[in-house]
Amino acid sequence: MIQTAALVGLAALLALLVFFWRRSGFGSGRAFGNRIAAHIGIPKNVFHMLLTHGVSGSPRDLLASLAKSNMQLDQASAQLGPPLARGIQRMEARFGTQEMVDKAKPIVARLVSEFERTR
Repeated sequence: MIQTAALVGLAALLALLVFFWRRSGFGSGRAFGNRIAAHIGIPKNVFHMLLTHGVSGSPRDLLASLAKSNMQLDQASAQLGPPLARGIQRMEARFGTQEMVDKAKPIVARLVSEFERTR
């Protein structure tokens, strides 16, 4: 009986570790997103928040696919311009204007113009 409980507890612990590893570990896209955020000059938390509100699927899947495609940071940043712009619109529609979002607007506008120029 004790062995069964120990095995169930170990399996639950392993499942939690796998869950958190897939969310934040290597290959999750989070580290690549942090590098992009630093490259364009937006705080990491604001970048990920805008991306979460701007994409229809998983933002980490998008970041992981950009990382796997071996894009340069400039190219990946331009690709993320439209989703970040949608994130700003959705955040403002939901919560109103916020200082941290207002600071990111000119940066995102530049990324959107770079994206449109490369298309």
